[in-house]
Amino acid sequence: MSDDKTSPATDVTDGDSAVEETVEEATETSASEIDVPEDAEFEVTPDLQTSEVNPKRRRRWLPALLAALLIASAGAAGGVYWWIYRPDQQTNAAAQQRATDAARDGTVALLSYAPDTLDKDLANAKSHLTGEFLKYYGDFTDKIVAPAAKQKGVKTEATVTRAAVSEMQPDRAVVLVFVNQVTTSKDRPDPALATSSVMVTMVKQDGRWLISEFNPV
Repeated sequence: MSDDKTSPATDVTDGDSAVEETVEEATETSASEIDVPEDAEFEVTPDLQTSEVNPKRRRRWLPALLAALLIASAGAAGGVYWWIYRPDQQTNAAAQQRATDAARDGTVALLSYAPDTLDKDLANAKSHLTGEFLKYYGDFTDKIVAPAAKQKGVKTEATVTRAAVSEMQPDRAVVLVFVNQVTTSKDRPDPALATSSVMVTMVKQDGRWLISEFNPV
């Protein structure tokens, strides 16, 4: 009974060994029988190519790469100019001086008029104004200033004694202005001097500083 049980196991082991030897012989035979010509060329698919770039191809895309880098550098420089340098340039001492000069000129025009040149004076004043304040000034001069100047001969002359920027932005500025104003009329021919200070809000439109608010302080 014991001989019958051990025989199948021995047969299976011998059979596996025979199969392995057969596979190895077939593999060796197949590999040795493959005849590959010495001058054979193989095309490598794009996903299997090495990282080394063909020199001719490098020469083709190198100018394009350099051009792209130059454009990117120019764009970066432009960004620096617009975001950093230009705002600083628009709020530096020279820009503040322009806003201050415009506030001075506008204040003098706003507070100076005479009966003989009233229409010209009021038109000049309006050329320094903008926005809602321009509308307000137009209504105020039509209803109060013009009738008083014509009927009572009211004349005023304003001068700015001092002016300084209080706030400064590229397109907006607030200027503190100190004003002397001399007024005469038919009823009061002797000059009357009045001093005041005004916060003048300026806005830049089409390259010009114009008065948008005029608030006594």
